[in-house]
Amino acid sequence: MKKKITLMVSCCMAFCMAACGTGGGKEGAPETDADPAAGTAQTITITDADTITEEQALTAIKNYCHINNPDLADMEDSDEYTIFWDVATNDAGETVVLYRSYTGAEIRYYIDPASGEVYVTELVPGIIDDEQRTEESFNIKDYLTETSAEPAETGYRTGRQDGERFEDVIMLEGMEETVSYEHVRNENAGFELDYDYESLKRSSGSDSERFISLYDDENDPVNCLEVSCGTENAETVLAEMTESLSHDFDTVTTEQQELDGAGQCVCIFASDAKSGRVPAGAMQSVYIIPAGDGCVLAKACYTVESAEGFGARFSDIVHTIRPLND
Repeated sequence: MKKKITLMVSCCMAFCMAACGTGGGKEGAPETDADPAAGTAQTITITDADTITEEQALTAIKNYCHINNPDLADMEDSDEYTIFWDVATNDAGETVVLYRSYTGAEIRYYIDPASGEVYVTELVPGIIDDEQRTEESFNIKDYLTETSAEPAETGYRTGRQDGERFEDVIMLEGMEETVSYEHVRNENAGFELDYDYESLKRSSGSDSERFISLYDDENDPVNCLEVSCGTENAETVLAEMTESLSHDFDTVTTEQQELDGAGQCVCIFASDAKSGRVPAGAMQSVYIIPAGDGCVLAKACYTVESAEGFGARFSDIVHTIRPLND
């Protein structure tokens, strides 16, 4: 069973799931002669000479970004996010596609128009002021056709016992990755889910589950996900969480999402950390999932730099949540 990860953070990294093409959208986008071609993945044709044109490169990178962040198309259509694309050819003959993510990260894809090989750099104004090459690489020819039309084979996994381990294949930063999962079934908290036990450490409470990056200090984690179940209804929790996050972040937006295991939920995205309130570059995603008379609350903390990594992994976990008392 394969599944593709959703990002909040978008194609950012940074998020390096982050980045692509032409000014097809928001105010402030750089001018370009290339076709914006914004929206969902599209199919394009290679020329007879098999040399990838700027327009083909832009559309293929957009395909790549939309595949890795299914929410990106809706974000582009929303006035709540500043996203734009640009494409040009540099002095070295490389086609360069720029994607300005909703997080503020600028991701550039450097493409060999003959071979299709791609490498990626990232720049985050005020945090990473110089382009830094990431480990992300792929061949653009794999994205010249519409490969996102087939829905991801996700869906929640039921019938497993707490602690049961298994493997699954996901798409992470544009590449297939085999992930080792452990099933969590917390009867007291009232939910079940699956998490990547090779990247995260589990800490269980009577009414909650916490997952912390193996690289972080457990007492002061940077990348962590906490899932709990409460008796307050979803609307009340939404109002409380939105107000709380507004104290720490300049940008707080909400949107409806359809989760594989729990169905409809409301997600709050918080970015642009206020100076002195939270560490620079910090981000949060909060998922409010109705469950009976109360709700399940999933709070993911990560950074601009880890959005494409841990941010995507946390989104993957949230999609497996299923309330037991729903």
